[in-house]
Amino acid sequence: MQTIAIVGSGLMGSSLGLALRKRNVPVRIHAYARRQETREAALNLGIADAVFADPAEAVRDADIVVLCVPVLTIPELAKACRAGLKPGAILTDVGSTKEALNRLMIGALEGMNVEFIGSHPICGSEQQGIEAGNADLYAGAVTVVTPPMLADETSIEKVSNLWKSAGSLVTVMDAVSHDRILAATSHLPHVVAAALALSAGDNGLFCGSGFRDTTRIAEGSPQVWSDIVRTNTPALKAALSTFRGQLDALSALIDEGDGEKLANWFAAARDKRKELLQ
Repeated sequence: MQTIAIVGSGLMGSSLGLALRKRNVPVRIHAYARRQETREAALNLGIADAVFADPAEAVRDADIVVLCVPVLTIPELAKACRAGLKPGAILTDVGSTKEALNRLMIGALEGMNVEFIGSHPICGSEQQGIEAGNADLYAGAVTVVTPPMLADETSIEKVSNLWKSAGSLVTVMDAVSHDRILAATSHLPHVVAAALALSAGDNGLFCGSGFRDTTRIAEGSPQVWSDIVRTNTPALKAALSTFRGQLDALSALIDEGDGEKLANWFAAARDKRKELLQ
């Protein structure tokens, strides 16, 4: 039986443990958490078979290690795991940026007979912590697996199969393409939601469902999103430039005051959303 070590027991880590349990995947699950109350919750909620206060102990004998922490914490936590990693172990993660992380993990695992195969499950919630864990978080969600150029095909398949067993749909692509695409489809929406929340003044009484829907993700973890912006800066700035161009075009239409052109702009946006999400 395979052993899976979940290192980090917040939303993503706890949801992975719950997903594997719900689907009766035949694995033994180890979990690491810093706080005693989180370790107790992991056992009480059935997230893991064994919990540890030391990351090196949590990964001991693990076939696959899943690092479920903010992007810039991943390499440091991987270093803390080194003493317990067995030869041939595969490490993966749930981070939202990949190119910078791949480079950092080379140094973190230097000299080790282990392999890092990055992953990004495109799902989540503004909720945080182990209590937010959801056995169906990964169900039907796309997970992008981003192996380094010389990665072992068997290792890629093992990581892909882990996410499939949690209910995810898996696609494989290179890290640069991942970061460029996700800058537009994930990272830009979050920073726009944050900017919108900061633009509403003190008018909470008048914030209806439209404001609530479009700013919901602004409640996400500040550390997680600071790390994402810092590790995907060029791609995010390019996405922001494209977005700024759309705002400039809208501003020009507003100045022009042509109702038909404004309606056509909104219609194009409506149709594009339908096309993207069909």
